[in-house]
Amino acid sequence: MPLNKPWQQYDAASPPRIPGTPGVFELGDTDGQVAYIGFAGGKSRYGLRSEIAARIAAIPGAAFRYEVNLMYLTRFVELLEKHYDLHGSLPASNTAPGEYVPGIVRRRVRAAPGGE
Repeated sequence: MPLNKPWQQYDAASPPRIPGTPGVFELGDTDGQVAYIGFAGGKSRYGLRSEIAARIAAIPGAAFRYEVNLMYLTRFVELLEKHYDLHGSLPASNTAPGEYVPGIVRRRVRAAPGGE
């Protein structure tokens, strides 16, 4: 199940209150389409707060939504797979060089007709 939370705008001058906990998040483009799916894990210094702040600058006009989740890697895989099921591809920013895509998702994308 994808995140069913409302999109929130991010203003760097007065950042919204985002918890410093592990979880998953989505960044949406100006059309409200998911442009990036990410997670904040045990190595994220300030959890969701820092991960969203670091990623949102790369997508002009992006909005965000998040879910606090201690099983963030499992939920991250689930969100990527659900997006792939619905759209036939991963979000554009998740396919950039150097982005982490779990092996189980990479294998699924490659195995699909017309996959990588």
